Amino acid sequence: MAGTSSISLAKHHSISSRQIRYWTQVVAIHGNRSFAFTAQYTTAKDKLKALHLMWTNSWSLTHTSAVLNLSSPGILFTWLKRYRDHGIQGLEPQRLGRPSMKQQPHRIKKSDDEMTREELKEALAYLRAENAVLKKLEELAQEKKRRQIKKKRQ
Repeated sequence: MAGTSSISLAKHHSISSRQIRYWTQVVAIHGNRSFAFTAQYTTAKDKLKALHLMWTNSWSLTHTSAVLNLSSPGILFTWLKRYRDHGIQGLEPQRLGRPSMKQQPHRIKKSDDEMTREELKEALAYLRAENAVLKKLEELAQEKKRRQIKKKRQ
């Protein structure tokens, strides 16, 4: 679709025109190798080199990202923000996934006779809440079953 504007392409393909212009710039620089697998910038040192390339040449984020064949300028923006906020440590690889849950303190199980009045009240409140939750779950399961039976009859 040579000669078509990025705005009309964006509307036709439901992609932002900015992304299309970025891809055009990447193709202009890298040609057929544009979307081939490229080396990943995994270390803080590599990311810092990329930022220095941008600074020493007075390039924009978009142009530097295109030269480095990054998937989007947002990656370089994130590195820049982390570097400004945390220095070189901000560029270290981040752990993927959700953070692990905090470990709950291990409570020593006491027999009912050894527990204080407050501990017994707390245990009773917990058991009542647990019982209410289980009853509600059972009620919801029964309601779902009734709706499915009703739906089958119709």
